[in-house]
Amino acid sequence: MTKQTSDHSAQDVFNELAAARDEARVRLHLLSLDARERWQELEAKIETLQQGLSRRGGGIAEAAPAKARDLTELVKGFMRAHLRATPELSTRVGKLMSESVKCCSPLDSLNGAAQILWEANCGAVPVVDADGALVGVITDRDICMAAYTQGRPLSEMSVESAMSRNAHACAAEDSVGHALALMAVNQVRRLPVAHPDGRVAGVLSLADVARWVSSLDAGRGAAADALANALSRISQPPVKSSQI
Repeated sequence: MTKQTSDHSAQDVFNELAAARDEARVRLHLLSLDARERWQELEAKIETLQQGLSRRGGGIAEAAPAKARDLTELVKGFMRAHLRATPELSTRVGKLMSESVKCCSPLDSLNGAAQILWEANCGAVPVVDADGALVGVITDRDICMAAYTQGRPLSEMSVESAMSRNAHACAAEDSVGHALALMAVNQVRRLPVAHPDGRVAGVLSLADVARWVSSLDAGRGAAADALANALSRISQPPVKSSQI
C-alpha cells in the first residue's frame, strides 16, 4: 500500500468519526441529563485525538486511525443506547431519495453536463464509469470555475477535468440522521445514493429532506432541528481540511 493510499484510508476513518459525531450532535436536544454527561466524555476523547493530530501539523500518527475507529464505535454505541426514541431520524434514505437520476461519464464534455443540470433543474450530477459505478460528482459551480480558470468552451473540456473525485455518498439503507450528518461534515447539499457495488441508486438532496420534514406530524420537531443543524454547518465557510 502506498503512503498516499494509506493516508486516504486514514482520512476515510476520520471522516466516518466526524459523521458519527455530527449525527449524535443533531439529536443532543433529545437526550437525558445522564446521557448528555456521557456524551461530554466522548466529546472530550474526540477533542484529545483532534488536538494530538493538530500538534503533528496535519501528520497522522500510526495509532491514530485505530483510535478513531474505536471512538466511532463508541459514538455509534452511544446512539444505539440513547437515541432509540427518534424514529423519524431513523427513516431510511431510500424513502426520501430521488430515484430518477441522470448521470454523466468522465469523458463527457462539460457542455453535456451543463445540459443535464439545466434539463433536470438540479445543481449536481453523479459521474459514473462504464459499469455505472460512482467515480465523482460534477456541480454547476465546478463547471463555472472550469470555464473561468481554463478559458475554453465547455464543449472542449471534459467532465473529468473539473469533477470532484471525492464523492461523498450514502446507502439507501442509511438513516436520514446519518445522511444529514454526512451533508453537514462534508458541507454538501446533495448526496449520491449508491448500491453496495457502487452503482448509483439515486440522489438525496437537502430539499428532499425539507419536503419530508414538512410532511411530518409526529416527530417534526426533532427532524426540523436536525435539518436546521445540518443547514447551519453546510452554510459555514468551508474549511481547508476535514475536521473530526
